[in-house]
Amino acid sequence: MSKKYLLSVVFLFLLGIQAFSAAGFEFGIGSGYVFYGSRETKNRNSAISDSSQVILSTDAAFLFPLNDYISFSFGGDSTFDLRWSGDDHIYLIDYAFLTGFRVYPDMGGLFASVDYAIGRRTDFISIPEFDGTKNSEWGNGFKFALGYDFSYHLKSFAPELVVSLKSMPRGGSRDNIFGVSLKLTKHK
Repeated sequence: MSKKYLLSVVFLFLLGIQAFSAAGFEFGIGSGYVFYGSRETKNRNSAISDSSQVILSTDAAFLFPLNDYISFSFGGDSTFDLRWSGDDHIYLIDYAFLTGFRVYPDMGGLFASVDYAIGRRTDFISIPEFDGTKNSEWGNGFKFALGYDFSYHLKSFAPELVVSLKSMPRGGSRDNIFGVSLKLTKHK
C-alpha cells in the first residue's frame, strides 16, 4: 500500500515539474489609482491634508499555454497606496491571488485577460483619530486586463505593457483598482 502511495506522489511531482517547465512567467511593476468604495476609508484618507502620496503595484504570474491563442494564468498582485504628512501616515496595501485566462486574438502580441481574484486589504494607520492596523474582509472579485506582449512569438525575455482594472468587494463596499504596468515576460 505504501509503495502505491509513494509512486503516486512521485508521479504527481514529476507531472508538476513537467507543467512548470512548460510554463512561461511574468513580473511587473506599475502604478495607478484606487477608487475606494467605503465612506469610512474615503473620510480617513482625506484626514491627512496636503499629504504626499505614492501608488505602486506589483504582480507576478505563471502562464501555462493551452494552445497558440489561450493561456491559463496563476499568480498574485499587490497595490501599495502610501500617504503621509509629517508623522501621520495611512498605508493601504491590497493583495490578491489570481487565476484566469489570457486570450491572444492573433493580432501580434495584443491580448486580453480575465482573472478571478481572492484578496483583502491591510491598512496601517497613524493619525490623531486612529493608530493601528485594520484588515478588510477577504473578498473575491475579478481583474480585467488589456495589453501588448512584445515576447508573444519569441522564446526570450521581452516587455509587456498592460492596463488593468481589478474590482474587489470589501464587505459592504467595493474597491476598484485601475493600473498601468510594465512587465517582463518569457514564454516557453
